[in-house]
Amino acid sequence: MKDLSVLALLDIYGEALTVKQREMLSDYYERDFSLSEIADNAGVSRQAVHAAVKQAEESLAEYENKLGVCAFVSELYKRLNDLRTAETAESVRQKITETEEFIRSKYGTVR
Repeated sequence: MKDLSVLALLDIYGEALTVKQREMLSDYYERDFSLSEIADNAGVSRQAVHAAVKQAEESLAEYENKLGVCAFVSELYKRLNDLRTAETAESVRQKITETEEFIRSKYGTVR
């Protein structure tokens, strides 16, 4: 079964992959091609495609482990949703303050 969380990582970190890796992951995850179809299109073996896809997935996971952009963005979306559902002006102010603290805790003060 395909791990569709790879799509989010591909959107964020895809440019850090080689062109071939990016194309193969895109074919596999976005276009839902089989490994055999990708291999036929690329003129390589199915095993070569499998190895390239696995290596690219590992690279994306490593980038996320080091940089955490996907997790950060996900948490920001959650906090924005909480702001949308806040019922009082005071709770909005509190949630904004908490979100600012979250951003500073991850990335410090950017000037």
